[in-house]
Amino acid sequence: MFTLLIVIALLVALGGGAAGVVAYTNNEKRRRGLSSGDAPKALLGEVLRERGLKELKVGDVVTIDNKDFVCEGTIEYDEDGHKWVGARLVDGAKVQWCVVGLERVGNQQVRLLEHDTTTDIAGYPPEALVIGEVRFALDKRGNATAKLNGDLGNLLGGKQGLPAAHVERCRWWLYSAAGDDTVVLEQWGADYRVLRGKKVSGDTIDLIPGS
Repeated sequence: MFTLLIVIALLVALGGGAAGVVAYTNNEKRRRGLSSGDAPKALLGEVLRERGLKELKVGDVVTIDNKDFVCEGTIEYDEDGHKWVGARLVDGAKVQWCVVGLERVGNQQVRLLEHDTTTDIAGYPPEALVIGEVRFALDKRGNATAKLNGDLGNLLGGKQGLPAAHVERCRWWLYSAAGDDTVVLEQWGADYRVLRGKKVSGDTIDLIPGS
């Protein structure tokens, strides 16, 4: 009887040890799994980078002079790896274009522009434009691939039913005047459009991401 009790005690001890080994092994596997490529991408305490104006997307809300504009469409330009964005911002009947990052060097310029339908361009754009009493001198020009997203108003004749991220080619000219006055001229197919406005500080514009 005494011998039987000793045997039972040894079996219990061995069983507990085996269970401990199994538990340790399972815990170790879980720990290693968390450090593997299958681990969740977002970890506790990770800081997420906020999107800036150069990453405007359809559905974002932009606050300018205490007025909220909805981004209804964007044009993503790419010229040999240099990228910038033009966003169509709408508040009721008010429409503005926010062009960000057109320059290759220097500070990221933000331009708030309106479509100037009164200035006609006939033939190849000149070295200088005179609009009203302001003279604009040609600063830069180039060619870009443009990815079109959302509602872009009358661009391309207001074509409807374009596929998502439709791609077109665009020629562009950047004009500057004294102070913050600026003009961006674009050619889409045979049509030109003149965007006229001001250079502004991006710090004066608030972005509320739509997603």
